[in-house]
Amino acid sequence: MQGFRSKSTLTEEQEKNRTAQTINMHSSYTTHNYEDVFRSIVSAYQPTVCVELGVLEGYSSVAIAKGLKENFEKGGGRGHLTAYDLFEGYEFRNSPIARTRDNIEKAGVQDFITLVQQSAYSASEDYQPNSVHLLHVDISNTGDIVRNMMQQWDPKMVTGGIICFEGGTEERDHVEWMVKYSKPSIKNELESNQIIADSYVFATYMRFPGLSCLLKKR
Repeated sequence: MQGFRSKSTLTEEQEKNRTAQTINMHSSYTTHNYEDVFRSIVSAYQPTVCVELGVLEGYSSVAIAKGLKENFEKGGGRGHLTAYDLFEGYEFRNSPIARTRDNIEKAGVQDFITLVQQSAYSASEDYQPNSVHLLHVDISNTGDIVRNMMQQWDPKMVTGGIICFEGGTEERDHVEWMVKYSKPSIKNELESNQIIADSYVFATYMRFPGLSCLLKKR
C-alpha cells in the first residue's frame, strides 16, 4: 500500500498556522501528528465519498477535509466527508457538536465536511452498495468493533476503497481500558478476520495509537 509518506510544501509561517488550528483539539492522534498521515492518504487515493465514524472535537475530520480541499484546489474531484458522532448525546467522553463545528470552521474546511449527530452503528444504512471510497472508524475501537464494522461496511466500499481503523498495534491493544474490561484485540481481529483475508490488503502505521488501513482489492 502507498499513502503513508507525507511531504510538506508549506512555508514555516504556514506550518505554524496549520499547527495552531489543530493543536487544541483533543485526540490520541495529535502526539505523532497524524494530520499528515490522513492528508497523505487522501492525496494518494483521491477519494470523493468519505465517511468518518467517531469525530470528538474534529481532529481527524479536519485532517481528511484539508486533504480533500487540497485535491480540489489542485484540480482533482470535489470529495466530501460525512462525519457521524453522538456528540453531547454520548455518555462518556464527548464534544458538543457546536464546539466541533467551530473547530472545523476555524480550519477553513467547512465546505468539505457534513456533521451528522447519529449513531455510528446505523450510519451504513445511509449508503448504497459500492459507493464509499474512504471510511475512517474511531469509536473506542476493539476487536469486536472491527468485526462489526467490516460486516456492515464491506458491501458499501468500492474496489480500491480504503477503510482506516484507529489502532492495530500491541501498544493500543494494551491501553488501560482495553485491559480493564478484557476487550478483544484489534490487531488479532485484523489478522484473522475472514472478510479482510478474502478481499483486502492492509498495513498499520505503528506510532501510537496506530492506524490500520485496508485497501479493498475485490
